[in-house]
Amino acid sequence: MRKFKTLAILGLAVIPFSLLPLTASASPDSLPSPSESNRPFFSVRADQFFNATGILAAPGESFLIRAKPHDVVDLSTLNGGYKTFADGTIVVTPPPDSGAFQYFRDRAGPIYSDPVAGSRKSLLPLGEQLRGHLPGAPNGALVAGFSASAYPTSFSDFPYGFVLINDKGIARAPSTGEYRYLFLAVNDINNPLGDNAGEFRVRIYRLGEGMGDAVMKEGNTSRADNLHQ
Repeated sequence: MRKFKTLAILGLAVIPFSLLPLTASASPDSLPSPSESNRPFFSVRADQFFNATGILAAPGESFLIRAKPHDVVDLSTLNGGYKTFADGTIVVTPPPDSGAFQYFRDRAGPIYSDPVAGSRKSLLPLGEQLRGHLPGAPNGALVAGFSASAYPTSFSDFPYGFVLINDKGIARAPSTGEYRYLFLAVNDINNPLGDNAGEFRVRIYRLGEGMGDAVMKEGNTSRADNLHQ
């Protein structure tokens, strides 16, 4: 649960994206240094509502996104703690007498079920003031969305919403219209407390036409892996 906070466009981290253009809308002062642009992972911070990747996607373009195993984020550092993996699986539960425990028990699906390690609690729609990225998906899970704005400030900048990535998934840009920026996030509500911490480190691979469904099948991910070698 954190404040809306924009993040400057980041450099391109994975080899397949070394040729992707950074648009003229990014000021020179916001561009990364060469050393930053060669880092092996994109960082998806839990305290940033929309994490920029710097990737400008063509209509209908698909990307395979894979989170580094065992990375953990905390959605409630100030109120008991609620730590998850990228698929939303709870790693550390808040104390039973904490506000975080009560919140995730009573206001996350399935409601009135205790948050326990190894389980997942889904984000529920709680009105305009407490909107989340992807209602119905696990709290703390990795999600992705596309925006025409390089610097989105609200959900209205994501008219097509977000998709669930978990620890591995595919994000497809809208098939019609303009080029859009790929953003990543930790599924959560917009809470003014700003009490999130941690990050998921991810790799992103551009997929060729028709590859999306194939690379998600078990034992058939090598075609996507080859894209960044």
